[in-house]
Amino acid sequence: MLIEYYADMKELLGNSVHRRLFLKSLGMGAVLWPFPRERVLWAAASVDVQSQPPLPRGYLLVQDVGTFNQSKFGAISTTEEARRLFGQIAGRIDAVEFGSLFYGDNDLRAHEAVAREAALQRVDLWATSFRMLRRVRAFGPIRPEFQAHVMEADGRIVPAQIPEEAGSPSETLFDVLNPEAMDWFVGRFRNKYLQRMKGLLTGLFFNEDCLTYLATAQNAIRFDYWRNATFSPRVLALWREYCRQREVTQDGELVDKFPVHDQKMVANGAGLSQFVPGWNVPAQIEPGQRFVDLPRAEGVWRHWYEFTCDLFLKNWIGRLAAAANEVNRGEPGWKGTMYFGFLNWSLPYEQVQNPNFAVSQIQSWAAWGRQRGVDLTKLAGHPEINAIVCETFPPLAANLEQFVAEYARITRAAGKTFGVMLHRDDNWPLKLDEEPGRWALIEKYQPTILARYPLEHMLPGNEFYTAEGEALFARGLAHYKGPV
Repeated sequence: MLIEYYADMKELLGNSVHRRLFLKSLGMGAVLWPFPRERVLWAAASVDVQSQPPLPRGYLLVQDVGTFNQSKFGAISTTEEARRLFGQIAGRIDAVEFGSLFYGDNDLRAHEAVAREAALQRVDLWATSFRMLRRVRAFGPIRPEFQAHVMEADGRIVPAQIPEEAGSPSETLFDVLNPEAMDWFVGRFRNKYLQRMKGLLTGLFFNEDCLTYLATAQNAIRFDYWRNATFSPRVLALWREYCRQREVTQDGELVDKFPVHDQKMVANGAGLSQFVPGWNVPAQIEPGQRFVDLPRAEGVWRHWYEFTCDLFLKNWIGRLAAAANEVNRGEPGWKGTMYFGFLNWSLPYEQVQNPNFAVSQIQSWAAWGRQRGVDLTKLAGHPEINAIVCETFPPLAANLEQFVAEYARITRAAGKTFGVMLHRDDNWPLKLDEEPGRWALIEKYQPTILARYPLEHMLPGNEFYTAEGEALFARGLAHYKGPV
C-alpha cells in the first residue's frame, strides 16, 4: 500500500499542471440499476429521475479541495485544517470540487471529517471524477477480462496500459465500456464511498470525462480513432450487436468487425478488423476554417462514432450519475450531477450551428467531441445529467464566445442548467485586463453556474493572490448575483 501511495504522489508531483493535480482527486458514485450482461446499452432507458432543486443565479463552484490521510501534496487531512480553509471561503463561494487522493480507510476517514466541517460552514461539496481511472485499483485488482484494448497505427490490437508518468509505473487501463467491468466497479464504489458519504455531498462532478486517448492531445490535430481505448473483446461483441440491430452493412454484408480506414491495417488485426471507406475526419483544422464546412464521417464510420459515444455515455457517465442520484435520493442537500466539459474535448464540430464559428489564430482550438467519445447533445439529453459547464482556457480572443454560445444552446435545448468557466488562471494572477470581457460574456449568456480555478489563488499568502483582483472579482460576482 505504501508503494502505491508513493507512486501516486510521484505522479501528482511530476505533472506539468502540478497545482491542479495537487488538489484535484476522485470521489465518485456507483451504479445501482441492474445491468444484464447482454443489455442493449444504446437503447433508450426509461428512468424515473428525481427532479433536483434549481441552483441560484451565479452559483460559484471553485476547483478544488483534495483530502488525503496526511496533510501533504496539496491535500488536507484534519478537521482543524478544514475549519480554517472553509472559514476563509464561506460566504465568498457556494461550492467546491471535492475528492480524495486515494480510497484507503485512513484516506476516507479524513475525507469524511473534512466533509463534515464543510457542512458546518455551509460550503457545498461536489464529488469529482478527476483521474478516476488511475484510482480504480484502490477498489481491487483489475481482472484480465476488464482490461481495455487499443489499436496500434499498423492495425494491431493490444491490451491498453495507462502510460508511465513522472516515475510511476504503467498500469492496466480499466475498460469503461465493458458492462461487466462496470458491474464490478459499481458495487465497490457503492459500498466503499457513496454510502459512506451519503448526506455529506451536494452532487457528482464529471471533470472532463471522455475516452482515454493513448497519444498526445493537440488543439487542432485530429484524435485518431485507433488510439482510443475502444477495442476490447467485449466492445467488439457490443459493436456486432449494434450493427445487427441497425442493419449496418458494407458492400452488402453485415458489419461484424472493427472498422479501419487503411486496407494495410487489416493484415495485422488478427481477423478482428475490416477496411471501411468514409472516415473523412480532417487530420488537422487550420485557423480560419469554419466548422460547418468540415467533412464528416459517413456510412459505417458515422455509426462507429454513434456507437462509441453512446456506449461511453450510458455505461460510464450515465451509470455513475444514476448511482449518485439514487443513493442520495431524498437527501435535502443533494443537487444532482454536473458535467464539466473542456471546450474542444466535449463539443463535436459536427454539432456546431454558427456558420461563422471558425478555428481561431490564437490557441487554434478545434471541436473534437465525437472523436473523444463525447456527444454533447446526447449527454445534455441524458435523464441523469442535471447541468453542463463549458470550461474554457484564456484568452477570450481565442473565439471563446463561440464555444460558450454552442454549449449554452445545446444545454438549454435539453432543458438542463448551463454553466461556464471563464475565470481560469492556472499559474498567473487573476487577469485584470480580461475581467471586463469575462463579466460581459457572463451577462450576455446568463449562466446559472460560474466555475473558477484555482481555489488557492483566492487565499491570502498564495503567490498569485492579489487583493485588487479578488475585490474586482467579488464586485462582478455580487453584481451578477443581484440583491440577496
